[in-house]
Amino acid sequence: MDTVMIQGFTPEGKESVKADRQGMTLVECVVASFIMLLILGTLAFALNFFVQGSKKIEQRRSALIIANSMISLYNSERLPEAGVFLDTENTGGMEFRIRQTVTVVSPGIRELNISVNCENNVGVELVRRFYGME
Repeated sequence: MDTVMIQGFTPEGKESVKADRQGMTLVECVVASFIMLLILGTLAFALNFFVQGSKKIEQRRSALIIANSMISLYNSERLPEAGVFLDTENTGGMEFRIRQTVTVVSPGIRELNISVNCENNVGVELVRRFYGME
């Protein structure tokens, strides 16, 4: 009867056990899964941060286009009387609140302030002065 030796001796005379392991233990699987979840969670957070930043940039760009178009409507001859005027505009599936404020700075000078904001308060504010107004 032949016996298979599982234990052997190293050159120093110490016993060593040779084990042919295949696969992973449960602890290794749990640790690997945790590391993968940590990496995927970080990537998901970074992607969400990027998407939200892109959305804010797009909203600010749309608000700037609206404000520029509103301010270009006026010149020294065509300016509303002093006061506050509120309006809304829908662009690209977003609703923007527009606030036009015309103030008399001094005799002959009026200031037009146009503020355009989106639902999450992303927006722009443009100011233009008109001289020579009577």
